[in-house]
Amino acid sequence: MKGSLTVCILKYFDSSPVFRCLSPNQLYWLLLLLSTPLLILSSSVVSFAAPLKIAQAVPNAAITRPTLKVGSQGERVSELQAALKLLGFYSGTVDGVYNENTANAVSRFKQAVGLNPDGVVDAATWQKLFPKEPASTNTSASLSPTRPSTASTAVAKPEPKPATPRTRATQVQTLAPEPRPVNRRNQTTQRKTPTKPASSTITFRQVPGIQYTSEGYPILRLGMSGQDVVTLQKQLQRFGFLNSREVDGDFGRTTETAVKALQRRYGLEEDGVAGGATWDILLRRSPGQR
Repeated sequence: MKGSLTVCILKYFDSSPVFRCLSPNQLYWLLLLLSTPLLILSSSVVSFAAPLKIAQAVPNAAITRPTLKVGSQGERVSELQAALKLLGFYSGTVDGVYNENTANAVSRFKQAVGLNPDGVVDAATWQKLFPKEPASTNTSASLSPTRPSTASTAVAKPEPKPATPRTRATQVQTLAPEPRPVNRRNQTTQRKTPTKPASSTITFRQVPGIQYTSEGYPILRLGMSGQDVVTLQKQLQRFGFLNSREVDGDFGRTTETAVKALQRRYGLEEDGVAGGATWDILLRRSPGQR
């Protein structure tokens, strides 16, 4: 076809008396030179006109979303299921089939945003799902799949989703402590553990002329006498260092020897003076304890 067009043009130039003196090869190059500016001009017009047309078409574009109900299918149903799943109202599979599970999720969403929970996705429902984009509803939508939309992936910021009962129940079960078995052995051991010795209940009345430790124990030595000496001798008798005949209330050589024997047995300094360390052994330890 290109060759026949070229032949026709060459014949036209050949019939004209102006171009009759030129050869066919010269006529061909003349035609090529004349057509080059026209091609450049036409391509420039196309390149400047195309962006203007696109820029005018985008601002007026409106996303068409159909009314959906039980039985609807297609990519719009998948878009609806994905949005409800993102908001926490739908937990099923995004399969593009508007079933009862999807209708229940729509009802819960519409009730949460203040709409009639009828399970039908209308223009108001789409507006609540995507509040920042224009949307026109096609009420004559059939059950066939709809055309894909470029704005289907631009999901608006979801509104606060209601907490589901299942999540609350799971949290309560997680926070509930597990019952611990009673350790009977520990209880038995605690019962067998002896309490404070009866001798630790002994109290001393401070008598003038006697020194006392910070714990309130009297410091007794050779030559002293009185009720505190009797208490000391009874404790030494309990440990086996004195007999009952030697409990007379006088701190003599026999009592001093008994005090030194007690101190030697428990690793104290053998000074024969009943001070704080000696009283601590007498009142807080049992005779058989080392």
